[in-house]
Amino acid sequence: MNVDTAKERFDSLCQELNVSNPPLETEQDARLHIIDRILIEVLGWDRQGIRTEPHTESGYIDYLLSAGGRNRLVVEAKRTSNLLIDTRQPRMAWYKVSGSALQSAVKGLEQAKGYCADTAVLFSALTTGIEWIGFWAVRTDGVPPKEGKAVVFPSLQAIEQNFAVFYDLFSPEGMLENLYQVHVHEAEGLQVSQNDNFEAVTGLSERCLLQKSPLLRDLENIYRNFFSTISGDDSDMLEKCFVESKESRAADESLDKITRHLLNTIDIVKSERGMELEDEIRSAIELQKGEFVLIIGNKGAGKSTFINRFFKLVLDKQLRNNCLVLRVDLANSDGNQATISDWLTDKLKVELEINLFKDGYPTYDNLQGIFFSEYKRWSDGEYKPLYQRDKEAFKEKFGGLISDFIAKAPHEYVRKLLKDSIFSRKLMPCIVFDNTDHFPQSFQESVFQFAQSIYRECFSFIICPITDRTVWQLSKSGPLQSYDHRDFYLPVPSTKEVLTKRVEFIKEKAQENAETSKEYFTKKGIRLSIPDVKAFALSIEAIFVKEDYVGRMVGWLANFDIRRGLQIAQKIITSPIIDVSELVKAYAIGEEFRPQGVNIKKALLLGDYNHFYQKDSSFILNLFDIGSNTATSPLLRLSVLRLLIDAYSETVEQEKIYRSVEDILNYFEPTMVSRTLVKENLKALLDYRLIEPYDPTDTNIYESQRVKITHCGRIHYELVTDDKESVYMSEMALMTPVVSQEYILKSRQLLRESENLNAQDLQRSINAQKIVRWFVEYCLEQDKLYISLPKSSSYQSQKKLREILFKNLDREVN
Repeated sequence: MNVDTAKERFDSLCQELNVSNPPLETEQDARLHIIDRILIEVLGWDRQGIRTEPHTESGYIDYLLSAGGRNRLVVEAKRTSNLLIDTRQPRMAWYKVSGSALQSAVKGLEQAKGYCADTAVLFSALTTGIEWIGFWAVRTDGVPPKEGKAVVFPSLQAIEQNFAVFYDLFSPEGMLENLYQVHVHEAEGLQVSQNDNFEAVTGLSERCLLQKSPLLRDLENIYRNFFSTISGDDSDMLEKCFVESKESRAADESLDKITRHLLNTIDIVKSERGMELEDEIRSAIELQKGEFVLIIGNKGAGKSTFINRFFKLVLDKQLRNNCLVLRVDLANSDGNQATISDWLTDKLKVELEINLFKDGYPTYDNLQGIFFSEYKRWSDGEYKPLYQRDKEAFKEKFGGLISDFIAKAPHEYVRKLLKDSIFSRKLMPCIVFDNTDHFPQSFQESVFQFAQSIYRECFSFIICPITDRTVWQLSKSGPLQSYDHRDFYLPVPSTKEVLTKRVEFIKEKAQENAETSKEYFTKKGIRLSIPDVKAFALSIEAIFVKEDYVGRMVGWLANFDIRRGLQIAQKIITSPIIDVSELVKAYAIGEEFRPQGVNIKKALLLGDYNHFYQKDSSFILNLFDIGSNTATSPLLRLSVLRLLIDAYSETVEQEKIYRSVEDILNYFEPTMVSRTLVKENLKALLDYRLIEPYDPTDTNIYESQRVKITHCGRIHYELVTDDKESVYMSEMALMTPVVSQEYILKSRQLLRESENLNAQDLQRSINAQKIVRWFVEYCLEQDKLYISLPKSSSYQSQKKLREILFKNLDREVN
């Protein structure tokens, strides 16, 4: 549900009410004809999350609505004859709860307040179905509820004119985001506005593209093609460059044994000892389920590649020829859980027909064989007279019946095709349900249930590659609890290992196809002609393969996603910050090129520009940006990461390394940071993959959501607290909007001095360190203004974080 869909449904409901004009004499009339429908059809509340008339100490609640595992909204209903609003103002408006405009609603609001207190709900609605009042009944900001303001929609027309506000206040999405607090604060004059003028030391007008040499411009396309090649979907490369481990080798051996065992069972059917024995073996195959295998590994472990490689390169060719490999890629589905069974059936049907029949579909004779039992039954039974009288007419009738059967019972048709492949063709169905973990857990459960239905009905070898987190979740509650399966775990290879294998593969494939020869004269005085620029491009492997810290930094920033890792590597090597002259010199004399770590980090941060810009960055997040129009501590994001690092360190149990958003909000509430601000910054951390949700498909932040820190989050934390070169901090010091004009002015003065220093690199470095020192001092000062750490052991690591930042000032130049 979204606000636009909800508005369409609301308009449709209003039109229907105008036409039907239902009786609204009692409270039950209002609930049945209007309130129920607005809550469910318009606002999108799940029926499962609605309780009517639950008993509390204050009485019976008309509606108690929950979402995300918690009570969210209390709705108190009144009959339409009870006018709630004492003003005839027709528009949506905000009125003081104890003011004259809401005197008639006081009793109902008090009722709602009592119900909210009993059920730990903060916000409530009082409504006749026509009139709606939104009331913050249990406040957490120190304002007495009676002194606050309530929103009033005096009619359905007022709702129509202000539907976005209505949806924010009463929909499950709005409740999960606590948007009522934002609207109430704005109505009470506490608009989220920033009086201070935030400004960065370096403005965007000073950000410009760095000049690239002719050589680098030519090489950029080569590099782009190079990284595109090694990160692409070329199956030959992916399979031959698979990084083996002891776990993958053990899985290869086990899968080989499973395949041989299952194929031996089918091979016995070839026995020519008589129909009785064959019938017995057919029964044995039908009773034997086959195998259901899970290939488990993190994203980037190469699960799909492992499976493709196993059937193509590892499994004996003769055995492979006896396997009917069917791959269903769930990434191509629309993700609709209600229709996934039909989608899977259709995809399996297409895969089976393509692989079993010459033209991609069965001929009449093929169908007669597949449906031979039906053919015999109809010719001896229901349609015997037609068969004896006119066999051609019977065949036409048979064709029509089979066509109807396939259309109306596609799942049964798929089952018949699978059995036909076993008994008629002596092939073992090997069905791969790939990329199921791109979708929510409930969707995955539906896919596994479908796969299990095939496994139980037909002798088959079912393989599902899924992430270790997914299998852990499903084993806690889901189909994996009750279904038999065998598990094989694939560890994630390091970025260095993947790059090594892929670069070697490209080297082997590259032929000496001379490209247009060009001569380049570098600033180092080297004249160089490169007839084979591809070979030159390959020389960059030294940066990422032979420098461990670079591979680690790239791998962690990418959270071990090889595609993202290669994008980061490409950004680094194509940056003008990497001195191409030094690279050319090394290549010319046959030496390895080893750029300084400082330059690699700068290339990562800046790319083709002279300064960092958040909107152009896909991999780096500015941890000091407050991310809101409301002033807060620039250390808030860093503090959240510190909390999640602590949670990760405290336990080895997978489930406990996640912290609920509600726990995080509760942790920071005593520090005087608003829950809204913490949520905003959690969303920024989630968007940039510094944290990840329990459900990998969830992109929202709400109280019941659970998150943990990622390797990307850890390397960001490290760039702040343990980077001796302070490359990240230097750039954030210049590009982070701050409120201190003193810091801005003296930093700009120092930058001007640095520009006049020409080749005096040491003094430039000293000046840059001074700016970082001033920036850290500013951040610590602002942190004291906006965060007050309680004197509790729970906040000891937060104090330690600030001590580390303070101690790091000592290593900067005074």
